[in-house]
Amino acid sequence: MRNDKQTVLALGLVAMCTWGAALYADGPKEGDRVIATLQGGSTVTAELLRKTDEAVVLDLGHDVIRVPAKRVLKLETAGASESNDQTTQQDVFQTGKLEPRPVPQLVKRFGDSVVIVKTPSGLGSGFVVSKRGHLITNYHVVEQEKTIKISIFRKTDQGYERQELKKVKILAIQPLRDIALLQYDLEEAEGYEPEPIVISDNDDLKSGSLIFAIGNPLGLERTVTQGIVSSTTRTIGHLRFIQTDAAINPGNSGGPMFNARGEVVGIVCAGHTFFEGLAFGIPSRDLIDFLKNREAYLYDPAQPNSGVTYLQPPYQPSESDHDTPQKGNRS
Repeated sequence: MRNDKQTVLALGLVAMCTWGAALYADGPKEGDRVIATLQGGSTVTAELLRKTDEAVVLDLGHDVIRVPAKRVLKLETAGASESNDQTTQQDVFQTGKLEPRPVPQLVKRFGDSVVIVKTPSGLGSGFVVSKRGHLITNYHVVEQEKTIKISIFRKTDQGYERQELKKVKILAIQPLRDIALLQYDLEEAEGYEPEPIVISDNDDLKSGSLIFAIGNPLGLERTVTQGIVSSTTRTIGHLRFIQTDAAINPGNSGGPMFNARGEVVGIVCAGHTFFEGLAFGIPSRDLIDFLKNREAYLYDPAQPNSGVTYLQPPYQPSESDHDTPQKGNRS
C-alpha cells in the first residue's frame, strides 16, 4: 500500500514538473505583453515582469499582481492578431479605441511619432498623424514663420539617431484654436516610418483619468510626463481646455496628450511657468473638427497670418457715452 502511495506521489511530482516545463519553456519573456489563462477560465492581459516556479508577476499599468504558478493554466504572448484595437481611417488621420496597455509600452509604440518643430524664433513639439507625412502642432509654434524644420528620431542598433528635415510645409492653420497642420517630405525622411497617432473620438475622458504627454520641454528630447486630468471643461476666453497636473513646460507645445489606451485626447498648448501642476490641452474633438474641415483653414504662404480672420464686433455706444461731453464742446 505504501509503495502504491509513493508511486502516485512520484507520478504527481513528475506531472507538476512537466506542467511547469510546458508553462515556461520557450514561453514569453520578461517584458513581453502576455495573456495569462487562470483556473476557472478567466484571463489577464498585462506586461510580464517576472516568472518563477512559484509565481507569475504581472504589471496591469495601475497595479502589480502576483499570481501563484499553480493557478496559471497557460501563459502566452499576446499577438497582434489578438489585439482589440479598433481604428478607422479618416483621410489624413485615424480615430479609434485602443486596448489599454502600460504606459512604457505605449511610449515605445508611439514615441517615435513625436518630433521637434523648429523655427527661427523657437521650438515646440509635434506628432505624426498619417503615413503621408502629416503632423500636428500648435499654431503659435509656427506663427508668422515660413522657414520650418523638424527633428525626427530613428531607432538603430546603437540607439536613437537624430535627423533634421528641412522640407517642411504648412498646409492649414487655425489661429483661434491654436492648431496647425504641417507635412514633411517623404523622400527626405526615407526610412522613417513611425506608427501614426490614433486620435480619440470617444467622449469618455473624466476628471481623475490618467494621461501622459511626450514632448521636448526646454529642448529636452522625448521627455515623458504623467499626471491626471484635473478638469475636462476648463474655460479660458470662451474656449474649452483640458486641465492637467502633468508637468508641461515651454517646448511641450504642440505635443500629444495621451489617455491610458494610447489615444491622443488633446494637444498640449500651455503650461504655467509659475505654478506647478497647472497645464492645459486642446480637446481632441477640436482637432478632429479642424482636420475634417481643413479646407476652410488652408495656409497662404504670401500671408503668414492667413487662415481665419476674426474681426472686432461693431462698437455699440452705451447710454453713458451720450451723457459724456464731447471734446471741443463746452457749456
